[in-house]
Amino acid sequence: MTKSQLRNKAINFLNSFSEEGKIRTKLTNVCGKTGQYNVPNELFQKRTSRKNRVLISWKTVSKNGLTFEQLKTFSGGVVVEFINNDYFQEDNDKNPLFNILKEKLGSDDIVSSMISIRNEDGGSSSQTARNAFEKLNKFFPNWKELIIKRKNNVSNPVNIGNEKWEGYIYVYIAGGQQDVIKSHVNDELLFNPACEFANEEICLDIDLVMIFFAIHSIDKEMVPEKQKEELKNLLEHISIELKKSEYDSGNLLDYCQNHPCLILENGKLFDPIQFEQINIIDFSIDNKEDPRNLDFTHDEAVNKEKFYFDNNKKCILTPTRPNNIFWSKHLSNMMQQNFSLDEYFKHQEEIVAKRKAKLN
Repeated sequence: MTKSQLRNKAINFLNSFSEEGKIRTKLTNVCGKTGQYNVPNELFQKRTSRKNRVLISWKTVSKNGLTFEQLKTFSGGVVVEFINNDYFQEDNDKNPLFNILKEKLGSDDIVSSMISIRNEDGGSSSQTARNAFEKLNKFFPNWKELIIKRKNNVSNPVNIGNEKWEGYIYVYIAGGQQDVIKSHVNDELLFNPACEFANEEICLDIDLVMIFFAIHSIDKEMVPEKQKEELKNLLEHISIELKKSEYDSGNLLDYCQNHPCLILENGKLFDPIQFEQINIIDFSIDNKEDPRNLDFTHDEAVNKEKFYFDNNKKCILTPTRPNNIFWSKHLSNMMQQNFSLDEYFKHQEEIVAKRKAKLN
């Protein structure tokens, strides 16, 4: 049985504990959809597979010290985004990688690049973007003819590969008392955020890790006798696959078995933030506003934008990597914010100590 077949068999088994296929939906969405994060609305692929084409900012590439060869391991295609002054900053010319990427504007290669003029930090001021737009007009007076867009009549899969789009400029400036300037009226559906990327092999590992955790949410006493042997076999086969899957940080079975969500009580799954047990039926909750809804949660927060090159897997690992994930309730995810689990535990201990000191 292949890893893919094992994943599908396990999802079918877990789904038997829910009505209307809600558990299947929860589990298939783990790698079947991504969030938007910092991808512009008009360019976002609208929640498609993690393995698809991605957008990553030049600042993130530089901050993580990624090399051109490492960028090529974004198997669905990657586009490095020069935001506002990135492309025009003279100091960047001293960086060999910057000069390589500068020549990749609109390239069909697996690594390409583009220029964006937009609000980068989420604030209300648009002055930085407007100043950058003046430089864009100077360097690219015909910028309206260079708007990034999907090519007509491209072959499937349209969401993978940089040969499926053309142009390399995106503009959206709003805020203040000045006019809105925008390059796009219609959605082009080009990119997922790089922080959500995982290639096909890594996606399988992500699925098996989250399925392994989910299996421990099943109350074994409630399993019908005819399903107990199937449950045992599934857990054994998944454990074997996780044990074989070696990363620079170790194998995935060790990661799972030593995770706080499984060590609180033998054989049971817990939310490690609120220390509440997770039951298989919780995977059927599909109301995102319900604090009991289960979230796909990261240990090291996505917003930290940490990317690693794994020598065992010979690819870039993004924040969405199989040794950085677990299930938690929605309220817990909000409580955790940008803390890692260890940071959160330490933060809570400090709060409790302060409270006790004040109350005493």
